[in-house]
Amino acid sequence: MLDVSLRELEYVVAVHRERSFTRAAQHLHMAQPALSQAIIRLERRLGVMLFERTSRRVDPTRAGNELAADARDIIDRVRVAVSRATGTPRHVLTVHVSEPALETPRRLLAALRATKPDLSVHLTTLPRALTGDDAARAQLSLTIGGPLEVPGAMSEPIRIERVGALMTDDHPLASAGTIAPDDLTRHPVVSIDDQLSRWNRWVTDWLGIHGCQPRWTTSAVFGIVAGSDMVTDGEALFICLESVAADVRDGFVWKPLTPNATATWHLNWVGARPDSGALHEGLSAARAYANTAGWAGHLIG
Repeated sequence: MLDVSLRELEYVVAVHRERSFTRAAQHLHMAQPALSQAIIRLERRLGVMLFERTSRRVDPTRAGNELAADARDIIDRVRVAVSRATGTPRHVLTVHVSEPALETPRRLLAALRATKPDLSVHLTTLPRALTGDDAARAQLSLTIGGPLEVPGAMSEPIRIERVGALMTDDHPLASAGTIAPDDLTRHPVVSIDDQLSRWNRWVTDWLGIHGCQPRWTTSAVFGIVAGSDMVTDGEALFICLESVAADVRDGFVWKPLTPNATATWHLNWVGARPDSGALHEGLSAARAYANTAGWAGHLIG
């Protein structure tokens, strides 16, 4: 049996969320070298690398993404167990996000946990195509590109992000100011696995409005976070959110689409009243954070 402590799981979650050992250590109230060494020891015991380190940033590997997602759930379950044992009342909120490693869900979930310490957030991450109805059963879900398409679902926009094309800095279009629909027919566009994400549909719909169709790469990636790996051939383009591009390493450039293209994040809930219990706490905290982060102002009008 692997010997992994709850504290080590908290380390992984903090580094995954902050993308920085320094910021994660500050959040954990410990020294940065001690945190770095703790993660290295954990990686050696597990036999996998959880984070790729550079002089400028920290990027989770696939193993790091998977462990962080499960670790959040384990930590929340332990909190619930302790709450039950001590008789401390806690509200439980189940939140579904198919790609929690993206910036918007990372920041939103961190804000929920920070501002609502009595709210136990249970995160589900598998896509609805694989789980059947996880997104529908969740009290709250976060979707990109459109609201949750489930009977009885209610939704509200929470953030609008610009969409553009990511490419290597030696790509033929790297010096262009913007990327037009015709450009996306002359170069292969990275395909995202349809079971995980509706992103391909968003790209197809946007191009269709302008009378074009994408030329997809023959290979698909399992998730938006891994999309940048597919453009290293110097030919492919990855259509993605501006915040996704901000998370990639050096050697890439991101150019906005023209005509201007944006994608909207939606908060969704099914069946429950928006003013009831844990759902009310989650929605109020999410709305407050969106306002503080400046997201809400872009939704006006």
